Order: sequence, then structure tokens, then C-alpha cells
Amino acid sequence: MKISNFDRWLELCEQQAQLIEQLSDIFPERREQHKNLSGRWRQVAEHLSHEEFQRMTNE
Repeated sequence: MKISNFDRWLELCEQQAQLIEQLSDIFPERREQHKNLSGRWRQVAEHLSHEEFQRMTNE
């Protein structure tokens, strides 16, 4: 998968993860759900990083 704005996608994934984690300050009872969801955003970034690395090595 080729993503032309790869760095921006990684940045957006991290921003989403941080935003969701900050919601725990407002809704502490949902801290575990926020942790899981922010972790998913970081998994997306990791997946994109892996795919981008594979694409670069195949060129």
C-alpha cells in the first residue's frame, strides 16, 4: 500500500491516540476503553510503518 502523505498519517494516528487518552481526565471511568482505543490508533501507525518499509524495500 503506498501512502503519499505517510508522515502526516503517522502524525494523525498519534494525535488521535493522545486525544483519546486525554479523555480519561474527563471520563476516568472509561480509562480502560480509552487505553484500548488509543492503542488501536498506535497499531494503525505501526501497520502503516511496516507497510511503508516493505514498499521501500521492494522498490
